[in-house]
Amino acid sequence: MPEVALKTGFLTDIQQHWPFPTALIDCTLVQAGFNQHALSPELFEHYAIAVPHGASKRQAEFLAARLCARQALQRQTGHAQVPTQQADTRIPVWPTHSCGSMTHSHARCAAIVGLQSKWHSLGLDLERLIPIARAQRLAKTILTQAEYTAYCRLDPAQQAWHLTLAFSLKESLFKALNPLTGMYFGFHDAQIIDTERHTTGHARLRLNKTLSTHWTAGRELEGQFVQLDNSLLTLIGISSEQNSATVTTPMAL
Repeated sequence: MPEVALKTGFLTDIQQHWPFPTALIDCTLVQAGFNQHALSPELFEHYAIAVPHGASKRQAEFLAARLCARQALQRQTGHAQVPTQQADTRIPVWPTHSCGSMTHSHARCAAIVGLQSKWHSLGLDLERLIPIARAQRLAKTILTQAEYTAYCRLDPAQQAWHLTLAFSLKESLFKALNPLTGMYFGFHDAQIIDTERHTTGHARLRLNKTLSTHWTAGRELEGQFVQLDNSLLTLIGISSEQNSATVTTPMAL
């Protein structure tokens, strides 16, 4: 356990659980709360994590996500390690034989770790539900034309919820595919083509842009989502076999 982070009050409520509807084999997910006001240079020094540039809010988010990942790695592999990052792209670099993803939002952080023998890449994202007024302003930035047409059929509260889901799923997709392809892509380069209208469920996404020889326009992937209080947590897993297959489907226990 990260005793120092707990004793100082920086990390709180560390828990390992699986909130999504379908379990992924050989994966561990850890969530925690964090307190920005308990941040100190000594914490970075104790865990041998370089202090990132930016305000204390950015530094707290950075540290919390990596301590969450450290805990997930310890529980998955038995080794309490912290992922590093590429100097030029800042893409996380996970320990050998592992892959994973980190996320944070409004004093909560989460990390997922999987064995690379089963998983080629993972994308995890946590987002606070977007307020209705802000959803109206952001909708066309996040949604493709087809998505926006479906969005306009919903009432305002449903619009805000589904926009948050679309935003988070596309963030998870980027986290999963950008390390594999090295290609940048935006919100309009993928679209949600099917989703369950529940607070927990599955969604299917389609690429609108070719990212590599394996990940071409038209490829489809499956994601999962769950509402946790007033936030949405989304996940996309790409198994080692499915990195060159046509469709990505979660591997159940």
